Amino acid sequence: MDLFLAGCQGLGLALAAGAFSGASGRDGALGALLLGAAMIGGGALFGWSLGQEDHSAWPGFIAGAVCAAFAFVVVRGIAAGARARGGDAYSGALIAFAALALAGLSLVVSPVSLVALAALGWLWVGRSRRESRKYEGLRTLR
Repeated sequence: MDLFLAGCQGLGLALAAGAFSGASGRDGALGALLLGAAMIGGGALFGWSLGQEDHSAWPGFIAGAVCAAFAFVVVRGIAAGARARGGDAYSGALIAFAALALAGLSLVVSPVSLVALAALGWLWVGRSRRESRKYEGLRTLR
């Protein structure tokens, strides 16, 4: 496997680690603990993926931690929003299952992680755009 495929595999595993940890939607001390676990797990998995193909593993530790943190923040926001709206009690479990599916797919079809990264980026941009419009009407009342 070349460096591109090993990097895609590591990216998918790191995103899956972050999404799996963020599926609970927790904040506070438990959220910080889950974020730390996601970053450690994502960095280790990305580094492992690069190391298995005789590439230097240290860039994977850094990139994996960053990617896992990004996935954690995006997925935690989605899961917390679903829980706050009184959504399905199984939404966190469905998100965790999707994260496991991403991990499995990235082991078989490595470039699928690029699609997952693009989807998480699209969700993040959409949520931040929605958040900025949320209080727009209140600002114009001044």
